[in-house]
Amino acid sequence: MVHECIACDRPVRARQQGIQCDGCDRWQHRTCGTGLTQADYRRAVQNAQSTDHHLHNKLEQCCRARVRASAGARRCLQVLVRSRVSRDVNKTSQGGLVHRSGRAALLCSLPPCLGAVMCAVTGLLVLTQPAGTIVASLPWVLRAASQHVTRMLYVHLDPLARTSLPPRPLTLYSHIITTIYARSPALCAGLEVRVLLAGFKACAATPPHTRQPVDVVLLAGAGQGGERLQEAVRRYSGCPAGGGEVVVLPEAQEGQGQEDGPASLPPGVPTDQVYRNVVLGGTFDRPHAGHLVLVSAALLRCRDRLVCGVADGPLLRRKTLAELIRPVQERLAGVTQLVGELDPSVRCEAVAIQEALGPTRWDPDMQMLVVSEETKGGVAAINRVREESGLCLLEGHVVSLVEDEGRESPEEETKASSSSVRMRLLGTFLRQPAPAGPARPYVIGLTGGSATGKSTLARQLAGLGAAVVDCDKLGHEAYLPGTACNKALVESFGSDIVGEDGHINRPALAARVFGSEAARQQLNGIVWPEIERLVRQRVARLAAQGTAVVVVDAALLLEAQWDTLCHQVWVCVLRREEAIRRITQRDNKSREQAERRLDSQMAPGEQVARANVVFCTEWADECTRRQVERAWDALTNHLSHNTPTPNNTTTTNKL
Repeated sequence: MVHECIACDRPVRARQQGIQCDGCDRWQHRTCGTGLTQADYRRAVQNAQSTDHHLHNKLEQCCRARVRASAGARRCLQVLVRSRVSRDVNKTSQGGLVHRSGRAALLCSLPPCLGAVMCAVTGLLVLTQPAGTIVASLPWVLRAASQHVTRMLYVHLDPLARTSLPPRPLTLYSHIITTIYARSPALCAGLEVRVLLAGFKACAATPPHTRQPVDVVLLAGAGQGGERLQEAVRRYSGCPAGGGEVVVLPEAQEGQGQEDGPASLPPGVPTDQVYRNVVLGGTFDRPHAGHLVLVSAALLRCRDRLVCGVADGPLLRRKTLAELIRPVQERLAGVTQLVGELDPSVRCEAVAIQEALGPTRWDPDMQMLVVSEETKGGVAAINRVREESGLCLLEGHVVSLVEDEGRESPEEETKASSSSVRMRLLGTFLRQPAPAGPARPYVIGLTGGSATGKSTLARQLAGLGAAVVDCDKLGHEAYLPGTACNKALVESFGSDIVGEDGHINRPALAARVFGSEAARQQLNGIVWPEIERLVRQRVARLAAQGTAVVVVDAALLLEAQWDTLCHQVWVCVLRREEAIRRITQRDNKSREQAERRLDSQMAPGEQVARANVVFCTEWADECTRRQVERAWDALTNHLSHNTPTPNNTTTTNKL
């Protein structure tokens, strides 16, 4: 078998003893310019647990570059690795079929970088066994499929599965789809899973359309031979992109990954039928199992038009971590794309709504409303309004809540929800920082509104090894008698702002500038540059001491533009009601005073828009600690793996 070398475009021959390019005797990645000689490559595969760190790093570089490479280069790299280890895999051919029953065990024995190369990025899982038996086999099937794919797994119901169906097949189909989405976070960790509805809604004789090109087709329940298998192979042999393959998943052994299927089938309901116009609503922030089940239930029962109401404005105020909810335009585009991906035969109308009823209040064509168990009371409320307006009443289909099998902490909801997804973003990079560069120390700007817990985070970061520069203390230092800042303040605002002890009477100064925007800007123009000077001074002193990471704790970091001194901005947010409670208890302020303080500060949404990492201290101390440790681990990894770029213009460190 001959392939082109992705280093020199000359023929590459896969031999039993290794890989050899007729031109350069090596394979090399076109994107990053790194590669392995034939001897290095053979040694790496033969010794999967090699401690040769230099060789391991070269392998990792090539595999990371694979993600950025073109599809053709990626497939070529996969062929090179597969051809070397093919003797360890049970490989047989049947009319174009490639059967790899030992692949999962092989992947476990290889270094992570080589295992990633062997896997396809996108797979199409085809369920061919009778539909009534699918749920029982899903644990085994999903685990087996996840061994072959690294990013996206599409699931399709083959016509062979549409046998011995119950009188109301939508009940069975809904059960299959719900089980796939509910179990996949645990069984297919790290994969996006999408159940394509073409096979459920029609006896499609042709393979379904997928938004992303399919690298590998995985046949489940087709058996290990015979006409049934041959028919399935012929139908899907043209699906994979060039260089892809059709893989028959091994059958589960008795008692292995089997669960009761038909026995747990929920009873049929009157709404298990198809309507022309269906409507549903939600936040649709980031797709999770609950969203996918809800949308799929609506699409199964929809023939022509699906209206998706996307919550915005006042409807978001009570949401957990509302600051992290994506802009409504992004969510509208996301739900439209999702519907098109799951069922392109249905026309999707995604509309932003700022009150609960949305278009159900006036649209005369709507026939059915799909809701979750939490919002099923909304069906009666909507129908009362429609009846008053002389509109037809809506049938209500209730979708059960999906248990979150990927729950990471007790603070998260037990059901799959956008709130839990947003909680998992805390302490992670929302915006990827620029390469670290050679300068030290690495400076983190930590900010947030009043009572959000910045000081708590700063103490925990100090415990992990960071040096903390407290800008509030620097502000007090700037006001000290004898400083240039003190002199400028007295000259600008008068000697009556000076107390008997010679220090600035800060309440008197605050009263002087209250209600005057010009006076406030004048004050900031005096104090902020002095604090910035002191920050630079402290960081320079820490740099001389060899400090690696400095955290600048500043409530006004963004307003004063001190973020230009930092490599990253970390923001702490808190629900408004909780912030008011803390201010009134801690500072002995009235609710009105607390609200005025919060209103005078930069909006949390603006802060989050400029943040690399976001935290929230609303829950138990242990939850905050996990966020901080997650962020610190990400920072440590970033500093150890990023090298300076010659023409880097995105890092704004001026220190």
